[in-house]
Amino acid sequence: MTSTEPGRRKYDALAERYEEIFFYVADVGRQLVDLAAPRPGDRVLDVGSGRGAVARAALARGCAVTAVDASAGMVERLRVDYPAMTVRQLDAGRLDLPDGSFDLVTAGFVVQVLDDPAAALVEFHRVLAPSGTVALSLERQTVGRLKWLHDLNAEFFGEGRGGGPGPMTADQLDTLLTVAGFDQLTRTEVDIPKSVPDPAALWAWLELQGIQQVLDALPADRATAFREAFFAGAQRMHDDGGIELEFGATLHRAVSGPPA
Repeated sequence: MTSTEPGRRKYDALAERYEEIFFYVADVGRQLVDLAAPRPGDRVLDVGSGRGAVARAALARGCAVTAVDASAGMVERLRVDYPAMTVRQLDAGRLDLPDGSFDLVTAGFVVQVLDDPAAALVEFHRVLAPSGTVALSLERQTVGRLKWLHDLNAEFFGEGRGGGPGPMTADQLDTLLTVAGFDQLTRTEVDIPKSVPDPAALWAWLELQGIQQVLDALPADRATAFREAFFAGAQRMHDDGGIELEFGATLHRAVSGPPA
């Protein structure tokens, strides 16, 4: 969930296949709710719900769940899939919700894609009841045995194409939480690897993420060279212990202190 129109369009386009592409969100969503440990009847706000990975885990615990997302496509599907939830299209940094109206605010892999995560955390604090809980998941950047693919992307597309300051770190997120008025911070790391059977399956996973559209922007000879180099690298990985997507995350939990 982002605060920009291109971001909304991106997630609208991904709505149907979101959890197929991001295979880890369901497992991490359950773990995030386990960390937060809400009680039945607790009022839970899930921000940037996507297809509902975190929200449905809270619903399964008997919570009263409000799910919000900036993407109209995600919101439309959430309403169909989870009629027991209250679902609204809202931006993380401008929550049209009353002060102190929730016992728990969750956000799975959201803060890292926001233009202004600090403003969003202030909003999370505002809508929480006194001593309410916030629980967030953050991608942990790892390369591991996929360094060859990272290097290949850098060769063909360049480093830092987005021009941003780099991915958010766990320490940076904890600092933002503290500034927003949260205390009693805790965090834990999780690893969720995924085995991929062969190079063709790895390519198919990248196609779900739009690799073909990226290649279409290259000259034909460069696109062909990338594809050939990709399959050569993937085959080497396959022959040397198998292809595995190494995914990691940090889960952050904090309690709302006095208003910042």
